Amino acid sequence: MGNKKIQALMIVLVLAMGCGYIHQERILLTKSKAPPETTPVYQMGDWVIARGSVHNHTTFSDGCRSPEDLIQQARNEGIAVLGITDHREGRTCVGKHHEICANMGGFDSKKVGTEKYFEQINRLSSETESPLVLTGFEIGPYMWNEGYFPYLTLKATHWHFTVYGIDTPELYAKMPAPWGILMKPQPDPGIKPYADFVNYVIGQGGLVFQAHPESTEYQRYYDLVYLLAAAPTHLTDNLLNLTGVAVIPSGLNQVGQPAGEWDRAQAQYLAGIREKPLWATGDSDFECPDLPYNLRTGTTLFYLKSLSKAEVFKAMRAGKMVALMGNDFQDIFVSNFSVSDQPGAEKIMLGEEVKLNGPVDIRFSLNKEIPVQEAKLIRNGKVIATSKTSKLEFRDEDAFKKGAPVFYRVELVGEDGRSRLFTNPIFVDWTR
Repeated sequence: MGNKKIQALMIVLVLAMGCGYIHQERILLTKSKAPPETTPVYQMGDWVIARGSVHNHTTFSDGCRSPEDLIQQARNEGIAVLGITDHREGRTCVGKHHEICANMGGFDSKKVGTEKYFEQINRLSSETESPLVLTGFEIGPYMWNEGYFPYLTLKATHWHFTVYGIDTPELYAKMPAPWGILMKPQPDPGIKPYADFVNYVIGQGGLVFQAHPESTEYQRYYDLVYLLAAAPTHLTDNLLNLTGVAVIPSGLNQVGQPAGEWDRAQAQYLAGIREKPLWATGDSDFECPDLPYNLRTGTTLFYLKSLSKAEVFKAMRAGKMVALMGNDFQDIFVSNFSVSDQPGAEKIMLGEEVKLNGPVDIRFSLNKEIPVQEAKLIRNGKVIATSKTSKLEFRDEDAFKKGAPVFYRVELVGEDGRSRLFTNPIFVDWTR
């Protein structure tokens, strides 16, 4: 057997072992719960606040629940909005002419196929009112080999995105997300293949979020094959059309930190480099109930005018979302996050842009006060005020004096040290 064929076989084996989305044994859901474990929908004045669980897998890829059972589990847990995002990667081939292929376990395979996947999830979405079901998928749009035989180095195996709005086989087939890996070593392509992919999704009216931006998975096989799966956080602020990023639970150490990549993206927006802000979500990345997480491992609260899929997608585009995780924050919601230079401001201003002509009064509170380790008010990536309660009030005269555009966001650290809550920012400019 020639070196090229051996190399191709090694790549296929490594992909199957190291990053294949192997089907789990299906775990049936046999019980329904009433009432649910948490409140699915809150009402506050004209606002409908819906508990969302996005980035979830079913038996179409590496999940243990069938789509129908996952929907029932969402009802049990009190989920009002459920995003189903099974892995794309099905049949992956190696070589210029696709000499050797491996089944990676995703829905785009000969066994399932995109038509069946989109047909079934879209059908469930149209038939299901509680929860609202969003049709999506998770994808690694590009990976490559940098090593020479026999020392292979496979990169970007976990540089993943979740996508909504590209939910027909026709739109899906035109994505710039090539299959397969060449055996000949390739140079690092930089961000171009990822930017091309993101730009296509946005250009077709879709939404695209960076999943697990701080993935640190690294594997080595027999000292010959290296699987470098870690996602570079630089994608977060360099992909200028990216809709959002999962700051919870996988973006806490770098991306969501003050002055991290998420804040840098907002600074780009203020400077006119980025056309739209970058929004934060909480991702569940749910696969199986026997693992130590559930559909609320990462939660996204959607602030809506009515409970509908159209309103959910509108909130995803406009930043009307709060990301949270942990036991301390499971039965609360943000009831006030506002900026104003006079009394009577709208209480929920997530993602909004306002013009003021005086010092800024920032107010933040939950629907009920709870113990926290710390509440942080962050302006342009810098913590400018803290509190030991879940309520914050601060008058910012410094920003008004300087007269430059700013953004404000709030982060809460729960009393248990593990729970987190992130608001999406409010942007302020001045009329003078």
